[in-house]
Amino acid sequence: MGGTGVASARYAEVFYSNPALVGVDNQFFSLPLLSFTLYNVNKLVQPGGALDILFTQDDPDRAFDQLVNSIGSGRGDVLSGQMSFGFISGITGLSIDTTLDVHSQGQGGEASTLVLEGNFAFSLAISVPFTVAGQHTFSFGAGAHLVFRGFSIQDMEGPVRVGGFSAGSILGFYDDEDILASVLNGVPVAFGFAIPLDFGFTYDWREVFTFALALRNVNGDYHMQTYSGVNQLYYMLTGGYLGSTPPGQAEQGGSFSFHTPMSLDAGFALRTPDGGLWDWIDVTFAFDVVDIWDLFREGVSAEGFVSRMRTGIELSLMRTFDFRFGLNGGYMSFGFTFDFQIMSIDLTYATLEYGDRVGDKPLDLFSISFRIGLEN
Repeated sequence: MGGTGVASARYAEVFYSNPALVGVDNQFFSLPLLSFTLYNVNKLVQPGGALDILFTQDDPDRAFDQLVNSIGSGRGDVLSGQMSFGFISGITGLSIDTTLDVHSQGQGGEASTLVLEGNFAFSLAISVPFTVAGQHTFSFGAGAHLVFRGFSIQDMEGPVRVGGFSAGSILGFYDDEDILASVLNGVPVAFGFAIPLDFGFTYDWREVFTFALALRNVNGDYHMQTYSGVNQLYYMLTGGYLGSTPPGQAEQGGSFSFHTPMSLDAGFALRTPDGGLWDWIDVTFAFDVVDIWDLFREGVSAEGFVSRMRTGIELSLMRTFDFRFGLNGGYMSFGFTFDFQIMSIDLTYATLEYGDRVGDKPLDLFSISFRIGLEN
C-alpha cells in the first residue's frame, strides 16, 4: 500500500510502524516469515537481462555476469533477505528479526563496490487502549528494539567508511572457491548495537476511521567496533568460522559511533465496517506523511511534501485474496497476497528513490514473502 503503515499497519508490520497499533484486534503469530527482495528488476527481466537469460537460456553463469553488469552507479541496493518470528497477544507483542542486505555504490557494473549489511533485532511493543462512549478508542504505545548491526567497511585504518569488495571480483564465484573465503576472511567489518525506542498514538472511531502519530527511532545511536573480517568477528563471538577456510589471526580495530535520526510520522486510515457484504469485501485506504520535522526544517514545498507522502488502497476478497495499489513518494507500487489459513504468500512490486530529489535515481524492486502462522 505505497509504504503506508502509521495508521494502517497490522500484524508484524506494527513493530516498526506504530506500537500503538498493537491490540486485541491484531492477534497473530508467525513461525516464521521469510522474505526475499531483488532490486533493479526492470533491467533484469528485459531481453538480454539476467532473469531473461536464466529462464530462457538456462545459463546461470552468464545470468550472474549480467546481474553484476546491471548494477547502476551511485548508491543503491542489489538484494535483501529477511527472516522473522513474532506474535501479538492482548496488548503486547514480541518479534525477532534478522536481515541480510547487499548494497552497491561506485561507478556501476563490475566497478561497483558491494557492501554487506546484517541486522539482528529483538523487539518488544505494548499498547494501552482507552475507550470512551463505546466507540472512541485512544491508544498509547511504546516499543523498544535491541538491534545488532554489522556492515563491511573499506579498511581498519583512518576514518571508518562504508565499503566492501568489487562487484567484478565475484564474477568467478562458480569457478574459484577462494572467492567466498576472501570475502569472509579479508573484508573488514564493523559490528555494534543500538537500542532505539518508538512511541505511538492512535485515535480510532468504530474501527472505521483511525488517526495516528508515531515518533520512531528515539535514541538511535549505534556503538560500533571494527574487526579485520567477517570470520574473525564470527570466531570471536562463537569460536567457530564460516565456510571451509579458517580465518587468520583475529584483529580488533578502533571503535566509533554514529547516529540515525528520529522520524515523526502522521497518517490516517479508512476501512469498511464489519457486517453484511463487508465481511466478504473489505476495503482499506491509508494516507501517511513521514519525516514531518524534516519537511518543516527544509521549508514546506510541493516537492518535499510529495517525496514524504505515502498513500495506498487495499481490496480484500473473502479475507483470502488481497490486492494493493499505492504511491510512495510519487512512485507506484502493486501487491497481491494469498492468505490460506496458516500459510500466506505475498508478492510486491514497487519503486524507491535513491537520489536527493524525486526522479534522480528511481530503483524498482520485486519482493516475495512466505509466512507460516495465524492471523486474527
